[in-house]
Amino acid sequence: MRRLLSLTAAAALSATALSLPAHADAVSDFYDGNTIRFHIGAAPGGGYDLYSRTLVQHIAPKLPGKPTVVVVNMPGSGGIKASNYVYNAAPKGGTSLLMPFWTHPLFQLIRPRGIKFDMSKMGWVGNMAELNSAVTALTKVASSWKDATKKEVIVAASGKGSETYIYPTLMNSLLGTKFKLVLGYRGTRNMTLAMEKGEAQARGGSWQSWNTIRPEWIADKTITVLAQAGLKRIEALKDVPLIHELVKPEDVEVAKLISAPVTMARMIGFPPGVSKAQLAAFRKAFDATMKDPKFLADAKKRKMDLAPLSGAQVQANIEELMKTPKAILKRAAVVLRYTKK
Repeated sequence: MRRLLSLTAAAALSATALSLPAHADAVSDFYDGNTIRFHIGAAPGGGYDLYSRTLVQHIAPKLPGKPTVVVVNMPGSGGIKASNYVYNAAPKGGTSLLMPFWTHPLFQLIRPRGIKFDMSKMGWVGNMAELNSAVTALTKVASSWKDATKKEVIVAASGKGSETYIYPTLMNSLLGTKFKLVLGYRGTRNMTLAMEKGEAQARGGSWQSWNTIRPEWIADKTITVLAQAGLKRIEALKDVPLIHELVKPEDVEVAKLISAPVTMARMIGFPPGVSKAQLAAFRKAFDATMKDPKFLADAKKRKMDLAPLSGAQVQANIEELMKTPKAILKRAAVVLRYTKK
């Protein structure tokens, strides 16, 4: 009997040992010669484009089977067009990835119109950066947020689902600024061109996007950041107030809620349908990329701020967001003018 048990145990261990490489090989075999499409809801040339293309360059060689990875720009509706497409229409099974706008988990709670996704059901690979959003104006027009309470400032923005709309609107509602938003611009690059041509005087968007598009405007002080949105000040903007530092005490909680998602400003995930083995392989490759000296050198050269989070951490953060009390969510919707009440 003991001999039989020993043989049975040995056979089980052998089977387990054999199953592990076979499991890994299945993922590698699937991706060998395959193409993965990495979708972003932004136009070429901005911050989302920079981060996604830099990641793709360095993560692709680390993926099992070494598939071809291509970036697909799909701007529109504050990135919602891309998120809806990937979640519902793009090929499933591990060949479609998404870098959604960080606003999307919050929007499914406070502005569900047009949203056909559930960010809590995504297979999250990880997050690259925590990027504070900045409301930035031409210095000759406004050199502090208080200037914008005294006169109208024309702000270029994309759609009501974009941070380029959110934070100027938040300031209008809670601080009394007089930003006049002009919607319809595709991408922060086009908004910056509008400022250059005199069509607009300010715009929102991540601080990182200025380093990408017009670093010389930072150096010569052509632009001034009036306020930033996030949970803590970033070093580059250490003297610029956070929006939640400026509002009345009773509005701090809602301002923080609207600012909190920037901690996951460059998250990457699969739509439902990816296998556990595929997700684990991508998470492993992502984590390795975030520590890769060549990637870190490229990121530094391209002035990319990094604050990586694991896929499990992103998932936990989104699940926590989904637990936000309804009263706060309702207040946030009113403040951002997503309701008539």
